[in-house]
Amino acid sequence: MDDLKTLLAAKASHTGDRTYIRFRSRTLTFREIDLLSNRFAHAFHDLGLRKGDHVAVMLPNCPEWIAGWFGLAKLGAVLVAFNTQWKGVGLAYALKQADVKALLLAPKYQGELQKSGVTELIPVIFDIDETTELFGAHSLKEILSTAPATEPPWESPAGSDPLIITYTSGTTGWPKAVLNPHHAYIAAAEDLRDYVELTCDDIIYSSLPLYHANPQVYCVLTALVSEGSIALAERFSASRFWRDVRAYRATAFSYVGAVLPILLSQPEGEEEKGSPVKKCFGGGAPKEVHEAATRRFGLQVCELYGMSETGTWNTINRPGQIKPGSVGKIRESFELKIFDDQDDELPAGRIGEIVVRPRKPFIMFREYYKMPEETLKCYDNLWFHTGDLGKMDEEGYFYFCGRKKESIRRGGENISPLEIEKVLTHHPAVAEAAAVGVPDRILGEEIKAYIVLREGQTVEPSTLAVLCEERLPRFMIPRFIEFVSELPKTASEKVQKVLLKSRGIGAAWDRLAEGGKTHPPG
Repeated sequence: MDDLKTLLAAKASHTGDRTYIRFRSRTLTFREIDLLSNRFAHAFHDLGLRKGDHVAVMLPNCPEWIAGWFGLAKLGAVLVAFNTQWKGVGLAYALKQADVKALLLAPKYQGELQKSGVTELIPVIFDIDETTELFGAHSLKEILSTAPATEPPWESPAGSDPLIITYTSGTTGWPKAVLNPHHAYIAAAEDLRDYVELTCDDIIYSSLPLYHANPQVYCVLTALVSEGSIALAERFSASRFWRDVRAYRATAFSYVGAVLPILLSQPEGEEEKGSPVKKCFGGGAPKEVHEAATRRFGLQVCELYGMSETGTWNTINRPGQIKPGSVGKIRESFELKIFDDQDDELPAGRIGEIVVRPRKPFIMFREYYKMPEETLKCYDNLWFHTGDLGKMDEEGYFYFCGRKKESIRRGGENISPLEIEKVLTHHPAVAEAAAVGVPDRILGEEIKAYIVLREGQTVEPSTLAVLCEERLPRFMIPRFIEFVSELPKTASEKVQKVLLKSRGIGAAWDRLAEGGKTHPPG
């Protein structure tokens, strides 16, 4: 089944009263979510929305987020997944750039909508648990109460039709709107189910915000195609994580880079011991984190690689074939290679840019919406250029080595910041590290490391420099080290290295200064 409307109806017919969503004390069966999505489809249609229209959703995690998405899919409309942290200016940009015709939002975000100054749309307030008023806004409670639960009569979308717009992380500027078709998302979920060996008995715990592709595909749709369940949390909480896992009897969860390190930083507790969860999948588990999570939690960490543009994932560590530190082997629906700057393929062990292309139609994104030049630029020589650095070993396992744009060019050497950061975070006092290039009139760039210490910990910068000297080539040793309380990040927890780079040398400790004196600002 290539489209979400047909898929959901088939699963509701086949599984009937099996539980699909668990949220707080609520449960919704496959049949109930199907009927609720029908009501959403009719309600949106009654507001004048039609196939191809863009409808933004700005809600916290809740079953209605999912039902609204499915309802829009049945209408043939496109859900635009809005980050709930966006403020007035950013919200105005996304509303206009994505040609949003209607916005479903929680009452607490209506002030930001007013600040945006955008009025040429239909606001719908999610007033299920509370009442509110906003200049001519529609009440979701009211429009759903009169909408029928019958299957919408409209023709099902094609697998190639647009399903959803998500946004890139925006580490270097305004986020780009990534438009994916129905088939790309469904194929990714079906392949993940098969590669990770999920069944109808699995319950996938999801604590990541639903505006990200990770929970959309790895949790919501993978549970759907598996005929299993999704246990949905309102937000990620390290202190509540294992309690939730036990309460929901979750057998798997998805993660991003910050999740496993945060869980590992918590004191060991009884709730994590003998947990029912046996697998996790996502991106952002370096070898040390991978091994520590496997050892402490008894997990199979199915580290994968992908992005919204490339069908959400392209390589994975399968159960029983896991190599810590790698992002696994190729998903067979895709081709992956490592190219140099001239688009020549590099041999095993050499770091270059990860490039991707599909073996089947409509399993990657359609375009960056209203950005044809950006879309074409990424498809140089008919390969999608990810902008990520990577390498492949002799066994066919791939390794993520950082962002190409973040690569540091020092004295003719291209340096992956990730390799430096791995060494720095190996020190027990270091919670996070970020390496960037700063201008140098002789070498082009020098290396500066920003360090966030663990609570209550201290370490001398010279100690970290010695650690790097022991484990890195000389050209990769940071010259400057600066301690900060936190690293600037995007909503998806990616470090905004452009901001760090723009700070220059600042008041950093200088390894080359006599006695390790602080380098003067400038």
